[in-house]
Amino acid sequence: MEDSVLIITGNTHLSGRLWLMKLRAPHLVERIRGGHFVMLEVSKTYDPMGRRAFAVGDVRGEELLIFYDVVGRGTELMSRMKEGERVRVFAPLGKRLFEYEGDKHLLIGGGVGLAGLSLYGKELRNMGKKVVFVYGARSAEHLGMSDWLKEEGFDFILFTDDGSAGRKGLVTEVLKDFGTDWKVSACGPKPMLKALKNLSQETGHEVFLSLEERMACGWGVCLGCVVRDPEGNYRRVCYEGPVFNAREVVF
Repeated sequence: MEDSVLIITGNTHLSGRLWLMKLRAPHLVERIRGGHFVMLEVSKTYDPMGRRAFAVGDVRGEELLIFYDVVGRGTELMSRMKEGERVRVFAPLGKRLFEYEGDKHLLIGGGVGLAGLSLYGKELRNMGKKVVFVYGARSAEHLGMSDWLKEEGFDFILFTDDGSAGRKGLVTEVLKDFGTDWKVSACGPKPMLKALKNLSQETGHEVFLSLEERMACGWGVCLGCVVRDPEGNYRRVCYEGPVFNAREVVF
């Protein structure tokens, strides 16, 4: 992990509330793996205080791609940043990343949570493994990473709550369509992950979850991102994670 000053090479609105920021980081790209995240400084003042955590959605050339939703003051300020500006970033962060065992991988992303799986999917494909993405959101306008999936040539299945794109329903339903020889990894809203964990207990799938908790530091000091395990202990998502076997966490 290091604190770097990176140059913004692009910051564009994709659809809905989803944006894409590109950061030139030639000294970092070789060290980034699927599941890593960064802590990005959104303001040089105390309004708002602290950095924000974002998954590294992709690495292209010397650039890191950060997909983010504008949901509060911090990300709203981030959306105003211009090409050529400099931003401070802690990276790479995350101690426990995804596993690569198995030949078939089902990657399930809810909303911007797909960005927590996208780079991992590229790594798996480069290893010769079969990869299918499942991407769900409230409506078609919130499926802003669909173009990335098409550009990369992945097989993918879309879900929307209102049926405006792909299949109508919840992404968790897809688990019943794939055998237990598919290893499942997921990232997205906590209700989605909880439903997936519960359903996997019925279907017998092994499921890994990349958790999205509020973080203040990103390296295990502040204890703001803890989750409980079945023994009643607490684990820091930023340090012991962000990836956990679904059996290891309690929602």
